[in-house]
Amino acid sequence: MYTIDEVFEILSKNKLTSHKETVRNWVRKGVIQAEPLESRKKGYRISEKALEQFIKERMPEGWELYPESVTGDARDVVKNEEEAPYHIEVDVESIKERAREEMWYELLGKFVFEDYFVLKKSEVKAAVEHMRYSTEFGAEVWERCSKHTWGHATPRVPYLLDYFMFEGERIPFNKDFGGRDEQIIHALIEKIRLDKVNRKRK
Repeated sequence: MYTIDEVFEILSKNKLTSHKETVRNWVRKGVIQAEPLESRKKGYRISEKALEQFIKERMPEGWELYPESVTGDARDVVKNEEEAPYHIEVDVESIKERAREEMWYELLGKFVFEDYFVLKKSEVKAAVEHMRYSTEFGAEVWERCSKHTWGHATPRVPYLLDYFMFEGERIPFNKDFGGRDEQIIHALIEKIRLDKVNRKRK
């Protein structure tokens, strides 16, 4: 049986989460099956079977079969040359990233995320000016942001594991900036800028 802390360590090594509170949320919502101790305040215990099932559902089939002794971003699978000489290179990291992306969308679809980031017009405007973009572009950015309310009075984006959802897309935080707020706002502005560039090319 595992504690929340132990499960967090295992999941973080598999790059399935980087926040312990996310693990607690998954346990509370039943995404990870767990048994409460005498009282919920004293914590939970997660069985090895439940943890293995959770991970398997979020990783590509057969991913655990790749030999651990092989290192690097790509691992080689070689068939017996006498039968049919050929060589296949499997990009394990790419496979895992696709699995993480699928899991991310699945969780957001079930409204399992860390929190909302509320978009404020003044902060968006200041970021646009900081990047020295035009006033017209700033107005376009805010127009698109203002439609993204998720049923609330003020616009916002949900975020989970250093990514946020905007117009149905999974957008990574911009790590060139220090704080989470700046990372989201500047990534959002860049996404809208690239959309505009791509529209002009068509």
